[in-house]
Amino acid sequence: LTNQVFVSHTGQDEGAKNFAASVLKPALEMAGLPVFMDFQDLQPGDPWPDKMVDAAAHSAVVVAVLSKTYTQRYWCMLELDVALHGAQNKTREKAPLIIPVFYDSTDELVQQQTIQKHWAAAMPKLPRGRQVWVDPDRWSANVAQIKKQLQAVRLSSGGQKDSQWQAARSVVAAAVQAVPMHADVGDVMGFDEQEAKLVAELTVPDPERLGLWLHGLGGLGKTTMAKLLYNRLQQQFNHRAFVELQHEEGCSQAAQHLVSILQQLGASGFTERQSATVLLTVLSEFVKQQGREVLLVIDNVWEAEQLDALLPRQFCKGTHIV
Repeated sequence: LTNQVFVSHTGQDEGAKNFAASVLKPALEMAGLPVFMDFQDLQPGDPWPDKMVDAAAHSAVVVAVLSKTYTQRYWCMLELDVALHGAQNKTREKAPLIIPVFYDSTDELVQQQTIQKHWAAAMPKLPRGRQVWVDPDRWSANVAQIKKQLQAVRLSSGGQKDSQWQAARSVVAAAVQAVPMHADVGDVMGFDEQEAKLVAELTVPDPERLGLWLHGLGGLGKTTMAKLLYNRLQQQFNHRAFVELQHEEGCSQAAQHLVSILQQLGASGFTERQSATVLLTVLSEFVKQQGREVLLVIDNVWEAEQLDALLPRQFCKGTHIV
């Protein structure tokens, strides 16, 4: 849970639901962020009330998509409450980063008195098991609290597509800084000695070394080793990215990969509609700034031209490339 993004939204507002499912979730996943989004990610037989509460309380990031009826929905308000304050009688090491997305006008959504009155009236009508979670005063204060957050995102132009994608990119830029990214390796054995040797090579200061190559025939474990190195080193870098190329794609997907790298590194506002040349220039300016040490892993490289299309010519000192 601690490396995922939890998206809280209501299915009662069609526009907000479509934004969450069709714009926000794909944007987060393109940046390499695991996403948990209500019943879509529950498996048959899961104890869903407990799982939803745990996901809201313990995810690295909680994105709350606030729309017209959000504050009237029990599960939405419960998710927001446990994200802010934790679940009852349970401890957690760290509270998630809360990113509120105001899909509709904030003035309509955050009137504390209206929210407090609604839940004071609704609470006695709820099943007893749900009543214990409801605190009308706190629930109304929660919404007012997140309105003031620096990470708050507001859609403009009535939720038009361009505005939605811009909002999603803003969310991604904030989320990637809070999620400890891990490449999925699975259960592996026999790599410890090689991994330790390569980590030592990368971390020993050497002005002539920017990174290292892992090369050889297919099936030798190059991808596995790259993922192990990424997982071992990524906590040392505020800016890191892992991108996996596809066999025989050449440079045809360069723009898509550059957008993914930029998003993972924490730069927002870019789309695949921009040319790869422009995106590479943006990336070059981003990574050469002082203090921006980068960990960048590019897996499954088949042609030198792919690196020409994806790698800037200059990086900040301290950068590691695999």
